[in-house]
Amino acid sequence: MESIKDNLSEEIRALICKLSDINHCSVVCSANGEIEEIHALAGINRNVKQLVRDIQSAISARFGINIDYKIISIAQVNENDFREVRLQINGTSVRNAGNSIEAVVMLGYDNKIYEGKSTRVKSRNNKFKAIAEAALQALESYLNVEHTLYVEDIRIVPISRGELCSCVIGYVIDGKEELLTGCCLISGDENDAAVKAVLSAVNRRLSTIS
Repeated sequence: MESIKDNLSEEIRALICKLSDINHCSVVCSANGEIEEIHALAGINRNVKQLVRDIQSAISARFGINIDYKIISIAQVNENDFREVRLQINGTSVRNAGNSIEAVVMLGYDNKIYEGKSTRVKSRNNKFKAIAEAALQALESYLNVEHTLYVEDIRIVPISRGELCSCVIGYVIDGKEELLTGCCLISGDENDAAVKAVLSAVNRRLSTIS
């Protein structure tokens, strides 16, 4: 088993999610940075062996790492039975007010706008937390729920070719808690990247949260 650098697992996950018919992916690493498990959620258009070979080939070509097919797990779902609600970002703003920072996020779906706000003590890390909290508040407005989603963690992670916004979002339903992960490569506006990271974590669970 080959060792990987810190944060490379996020790059591998992002790469796999770009492959044809792959909808979601997680990469599990050991304490010393070795890839132990790869789990992918895929459609039914291609067989499992093809999907596994695609994952192996992509990782080998991009990172020079040979992956044993035995650690790759594929679950397939019929897209007709797994339709997602995809909210769009209609606006993200951040305003400084003394020692505070206020974030406003507007999400759109079906010609309706849902707004969320959050205020925190001013710092770069708190800025991203405020943006994430505002995004979750907008999501809760869309879902017509309260006190269900929360920011467990959000941070900017240096990677080989820039930065990645990575987040962990928690939600509680009927006393049961679950953590969801999402990320977004920062290629432009870092504020929008924070919202996209939150949406990447939550989008596929919206139907179960509402």
